[in-house]
Amino acid sequence: MASIADIHSRPGFMLKRLHQVATALFIEECRPWHMTPSQYQALVALAEHADIDQIALGRLIGQDRSTISLVVRLLLDRGLVLRVVNTADKRRMRLTVTDEGQALLRAMQAAVQRAQARFLEALPASQRDLFVHLLATAMTAHGASIEPDEVLGARRAAMGTVTGTPARRRGHPRPAP
Repeated sequence: MASIADIHSRPGFMLKRLHQVATALFIEECRPWHMTPSQYQALVALAEHADIDQIALGRLIGQDRSTISLVVRLLLDRGLVLRVVNTADKRRMRLTVTDEGQALLRAMQAAVQRAQARFLEALPASQRDLFVHLLATAMTAHGASIEPDEVLGARRAAMGTVTGTPARRRGHPRPAP
C-alpha cells in the first residue's frame, strides 16, 4: 500500500506542486495588473498570432474549451481582446489584442521575467537550463509539446478571411480574479 511519502516522491505530484509555486510567483509579481498566467499566455499568443479563433487559442496554450472560454471572456470584459467577425463562418469569431492589451503586455514584461527568475533561483545556476531541457524532453516524449504551426495551419485553413468588423464587447472592464 502506498504511503504519503510515496505520493510526495512521485513526479506527477512534484510537478503539480511546482506548478502551484510557479503560479503563485507569477501572481505575486503581476499583482498590479490583475492577470493570471492563463490570461497572460492567451494575450501573448494572440499578440503573436492575431485573428485566430478561441479553439486555436486554447490549443496554442494548452487549455481545454471551458477554461479558454472563461479566459477569453475575462480578457474581453477588460477590453484587452476583441472578437472580430469571420466572413467564412459567422459562428466562429476571431480574436485580436487591443491596444490596451498590447500596452499591458509591455508593462508586465519585467514582472513576468522576475517571476520566471524567482522560480528558477531555487536551482543551482548550472542546472537551470538542464531542468528546462528535461521538462521539454519529457513533454515531447509524452506527446504534450505544442507545435504552433500544426495548430494554426489546420485552423487557418478552416477559418477563411476576416472582415475586420469588431463584434460587441461583453460587459464592463473588471479586474480578473
